Amino acid sequence: MKNKGLHRISLVAAVAAGLFSSGGSVYAGEDVKVLLEILKEKGIITQEEYDKKIKVAQDKEEIRAFNEAQDIRRANREIDKRAEDERKFKTQIYGQVSAGYYQASNMTSQNLDASGMSDQPKANNRVGVRVSRELDPDNTVMVTLESNFSARTGAVGRDSAGYGTANSGSPGATIFDREANVRWISKEYGTFILGRGPNLQNDLAGAFDSRSNWNFGGLKPIGRYIGSHSATGVNRADRLFRYISPNWKGFNLDTGVSFGGVAGNDERGTNYYIGGRYKNGNFEMGYNHAEVRLGGATTPTSIQDVNNRVDFLAAKYTLDKLTVNAGYIVTRSPSPATGGTFNTFVTNGRVDANTWFTGAVYRFTPQVSWNFGYYSVDDKTAQTSSNRNNDVRMFATGLTYSPYKEWDFFVDYATARRQAGATGAFTIYDKWGPDTGTVCSSTTGVGCAESKTNQSGVSVGALYRF
Repeated sequence: MKNKGLHRISLVAAVAAGLFSSGGSVYAGEDVKVLLEILKEKGIITQEEYDKKIKVAQDKEEIRAFNEAQDIRRANREIDKRAEDERKFKTQIYGQVSAGYYQASNMTSQNLDASGMSDQPKANNRVGVRVSRELDPDNTVMVTLESNFSARTGAVGRDSAGYGTANSGSPGATIFDREANVRWISKEYGTFILGRGPNLQNDLAGAFDSRSNWNFGGLKPIGRYIGSHSATGVNRADRLFRYISPNWKGFNLDTGVSFGGVAGNDERGTNYYIGGRYKNGNFEMGYNHAEVRLGGATTPTSIQDVNNRVDFLAAKYTLDKLTVNAGYIVTRSPSPATGGTFNTFVTNGRVDANTWFTGAVYRFTPQVSWNFGYYSVDDKTAQTSSNRNNDVRMFATGLTYSPYKEWDFFVDYATARRQAGATGAFTIYDKWGPDTGTVCSSTTGVGCAESKTNQSGVSVGALYRF
């Protein structure tokens, strides 16, 4: 029996010795210490041997912990590197879609009432992709491709949401009609944009309109009528080189040039603009001067042949829940020398007119707001005084409910008053082809939303941003 006991003790000692040999994974846990205590009490190992075994176990535990920490650090470095690469190189798909129902009077050249599903009644439908690469903490390069589209028919490209079909006129059915450019964004030197894109006029029209540049009864339809917005080459341009300076005590310089001289394109001439924005606390203002060559030329021309000149000045002030705005626009058509005339078919600008606008936005809560805008166009074309009859007085108001930052639900009313005998075509609903059964023609105006008399209407709908 004694031999058997000694054998069991020897076996335990061998197992313990194996646990603490240099080839095994050792953990100096409480169970190991208990085992060593038993061996020491039984006299199998001495105090010195006990101390050595404990130290070996502790040393190996420290090595194991160090190796694990090194592995964790290496893994964290890999994760950080991937995160840094992802931070420097980003791809974003974005856009918005607005649709609803409208009912309006005199919405065609035949002065017919119209109603039905509406495309982009609040803001332009758009879908785009941005790909950016951070060169260093102060410099980023970005490519932007953005297109208009119709929620009614799925048509894509320039004015597709207005007409419901892709535009087939010169210079063709542009898919990336809104933006197709590359930009260099520098914290020190500012932003440089090269390609097709919006200019300062586009930005100001949206920023200083109480109606948020809405397509229904806002500054955009007025701007298309007088030639300060949405006429080809005024608010967006091909072959554009744009520069936006860094902020200097609240001021940003904004200037650009659109290189022309390409036959078969409406923007045949070299167009340019210069202006800026200033913000100080609750006050903000903006100014833009543009010299633009629009259509009608048979050969490439220069800036000396400009036929659309725009001076835009606007300001707004926010006091708690209320924001008020006002602006003044001077449009002139110096070529031909007799001055421009209002188009009798569609609204495309190139006229002599003085326009002022004002409005306000009141936020009852962060989710609910009310807006109104008043717009006044004075016809200054070089005609006889009795024939200056293309004045417009337009009033619009609306309620917006935004339960989430991505969603807006809205109802709007707009009315426009014209003088008797007006010859210029105008619409409260921007560029539009109502569901009247007649295809909208941008050259004759038949089937389009433009008319030469009073218009009024109601629009309800929703806008989703993604």
